Amino acid sequence: MIHILGIRHHGPGSARHLAEALTEIEPDIVLIEGPPEGEQVLHWVADAAMQPPVALLGYVPTEPQKAVFYPFASFSPEWQAIKYGLEKKIPVRLIDMPLCHKLAFASAQENTEETSEKSQEEIEANLSIYPRRNPLAYLADAAGFEDAELWWEHQFEMSVHPIEVFEAIAEAMQSLRENLPKREDKNEDIREAFMRKAIRTAQKEKFEKIVVVCGAWHVPALLQMPPAKEDNEILKNLPKVNVDTTWIPWTSDRLSFESGYGAGVISPGWYHHCWQHPKDDGTRWLSHTAQVFRKHQVDISSAHIIEAVRLANSLAALRDFSKASLSELNEATQAVMCMGDEILMQIIWKELIVGKDLGEVPEGTPQVPLQKDFEQSIKSLRLKKSSDYKDITLDLRSENDLKKSVLLHRLQLLDIDWGQEIGSRGKGTFKEEWRLTWYPELSIKLLEKATWGNTLEDAGNQYLAYLAESSQQLDQITKMLQKGLPAELDRGVRKIIKRMDELSAGTSDTAVLMKAFVPLVQVSRYGNVRKTDIETINFILDSIFYRMTAGLPMSCTGIDEAQAAAVVQLIKEVHQSVMLLDEPELKSHWLETLQKTSEVHAVAPKIQGFCYKIRYDAQDLDAEATAQVFSQALSTSQEPSFSALWLEGFLEEAASTLLIDEAIWEIVNEWVKELEEENFVQVVPLLRRTFSSYTAPEKQKIAQKAKQGKSSILKANLNTQIDHKRAEKVLPILEKIFGV
Repeated sequence: MIHILGIRHHGPGSARHLAEALTEIEPDIVLIEGPPEGEQVLHWVADAAMQPPVALLGYVPTEPQKAVFYPFASFSPEWQAIKYGLEKKIPVRLIDMPLCHKLAFASAQENTEETSEKSQEEIEANLSIYPRRNPLAYLADAAGFEDAELWWEHQFEMSVHPIEVFEAIAEAMQSLRENLPKREDKNEDIREAFMRKAIRTAQKEKFEKIVVVCGAWHVPALLQMPPAKEDNEILKNLPKVNVDTTWIPWTSDRLSFESGYGAGVISPGWYHHCWQHPKDDGTRWLSHTAQVFRKHQVDISSAHIIEAVRLANSLAALRDFSKASLSELNEATQAVMCMGDEILMQIIWKELIVGKDLGEVPEGTPQVPLQKDFEQSIKSLRLKKSSDYKDITLDLRSENDLKKSVLLHRLQLLDIDWGQEIGSRGKGTFKEEWRLTWYPELSIKLLEKATWGNTLEDAGNQYLAYLAESSQQLDQITKMLQKGLPAELDRGVRKIIKRMDELSAGTSDTAVLMKAFVPLVQVSRYGNVRKTDIETINFILDSIFYRMTAGLPMSCTGIDEAQAAAVVQLIKEVHQSVMLLDEPELKSHWLETLQKTSEVHAVAPKIQGFCYKIRYDAQDLDAEATAQVFSQALSTSQEPSFSALWLEGFLEEAASTLLIDEAIWEIVNEWVKELEEENFVQVVPLLRRTFSSYTAPEKQKIAQKAKQGKSSILKANLNTQIDHKRAEKVLPILEKIFGV
C-alpha cells in the first residue's frame, strides 16, 4: 500500500504529524523528496555529532561554484523521516530530480542567450491568466486570512490532527491543481516524473508499505500515476554532469525567507520552539523574550511576562484561534514589554524569532582535502565557527596568535572572508584585530579554491602565482604583495616580486608608479615585523621611486581640474610614504622633484600650490621665499581662477598656516580685499571648497581673525627659543604612547 504524505518544508506541525503517521503505518520503505545523490551520505544523520541545522550540499567537482543546498532543521519533516528510517533500519530513498540533471539543466538555461519571441509571448500570456501567486493564497482567502502562510500555520502547524489530515491536504491540493490554470513548468514536470518512477521501482521490488514524503503541492501528481511510458518520454535525453555530495553546517538565519532561500520560513527560531514545546501557551516563549531583553539592558519583570501572556491569549480568543500564534505573541510583547516601541522588537526578531543557531557535522564527513586542512587548522588553533560575529586581538609575538593571523590572511587572499581585519594598534606593531563571522556560503568558496591545492598554504601559493601572472598593472600587484607577505606564502611572494620587477621596468605611467610606490613603502617599512627579506623589494622600490620622480613634473601639465585633484592626492600619499621611509637621499630628491614641478609654468595651479605647501612644511622654503611665491600666484596679473586654485592647493587642510603665519595671512587677506566684484563672485565657490575641509573651531578662529583685521588673535613668533633639555623629558612618554 502506498501512503503519500504531503508536508510543508520546515514545518514543525508537519514534522510532528509525519512522525506520528510513520509510527502508525510502520512502513518498510520511506521515499523522500530530495536528490538521489544524497543517499550516499544519509547514514551521517544517525551520528550523534550531527546537530541541525545542516544542509546537504551537492556540487560539480570540476566547477564547485555550480552547487545547490538542501537545508534541514530539527523540525523539518524530511529530517524526521530520514531519522525514522535509519532508526528502524529500513530503506530510505531520495526521489526528486537527480542533481546530475538539475545542475546540468540549470547551466544549459544560463547559457541560453535569449528566448524566442514566440515563447516569450506564450510566457506572458500564461502569466496574465495565472499570476505569480502562492496557490495556498486562494484557500487562505476562502478562510478569511490575508496571509497564506498564517493560514497554513494555524491549520496544520499549530493544530493537532489525526493521520487523516494528510487526506485533507491531498484533497485541497487536488482542488487547486484542477481549478487553477496550469502553468508551463518543465522543471516541475521532470521532478514529478522522477518521483513517480521511484514509486514504481519500489512497487516492483515488492515493498508492501510504501510511505512517500513530499511537498503538499506534488501529492496529486503522485496519486494519479500516468503510464510509465509518458514519464520515460519526459525524462529522455536530459543533460548530465558529475556531482558529489556532503553535509555542511547551516544557520537559522539561512533558513528564513529573508536570506533568499525559496523554501524558507519566516521564523525559524519560533518554529524550533514550536517543535520542542508544542503545548506551550506562550509562557515559555515570553519568558525567553524577557531573558533576551534583560541581556540587552531592558528592564522586564515577571509582571510583564504574566500580562503579556494574558494579552496574547486574549487576542487569540478574540480572533477565534485555538492558541496564540507568533503574531499575537509579538503584539503582546510590543504592547507590554516594549511600551509600543517597534525598535526593541528588532532585537527579538534577530535573536529569538529567526535565531542564531549554527549546526554541526561529524568528523569524517566527506570533504575535499582543502576543507579538511581548514577544519584541522581551526581545530588546532582553537578557533570556532559562529554565525554571530566575534572580535579577537592577536599578538604576533605569540606563536599561536601568529599562526591564527597567517591562517586568516591566507583565507582573505583566497577570497574566503571569514575574518575581516578591523584595525591594528599602529602600523608596524605586533597587534592585529579581527572580526570573525561564519556563514554557510563560505563552504562553497572553500570548494571553489580546492582546485588550487590540498592545503591552504599550497592553494594560497598557487593562487597568488596565478594572480601574479595574470596581472597587468603595477599598482595592483603591489597590493597583492601586501596580502601575500602576512600570509607567509613564500613561493607566491617570489612570483609576485618577479612579476613586479617585470611590470615596473615596462611602466612609464607616473600615476601607476605613484600608486605602486605607496603600498610598497608599507611593505618595505614594516616587513621586518614578520622577518621578511626585503632586499629585493627595496631594490624595486628605488627603481620605481626614481622613474616616478623623473616623470612627475611633465605628468602634471595639460590636465583638467579633476585630474589635478587626483594628482594632488597621489602626491600627498607619496610624500607621507617618503617621510615614513626617513631616508635622507630619497627625501632630498623628492623635495627637488617638488621644486621642479612647482616651477614648471604649465603645471596645474592646484598642484603648484600644493607642492609649495609641502616644501614650506618641510622647511625647504623659508617664510620670505614663501611670501614671494604667494605674491606672484595671487598678483592682479594672474587670472582669479588660477589664483583661487593655487590657493586651494596650498591651503587644503592647512588652517594652522593661515592662523599662525602672519605674512601669508596678510597676502591672502589683501588679495581677497582687492578682488573686483565680478572676480570675487567667480572665485567664491573655490574658496568655499577650500575652507570646507577645516574643522568648525578652525573656521571660527579664522572668522575672528578676519573680523579683527590686521591685529590678529594669534601672533607668530618665529624667533621662539626652544628649551631642548626640557623637550627631551617628554620623549619617553611620547614613545610609550606611540608604541615605539
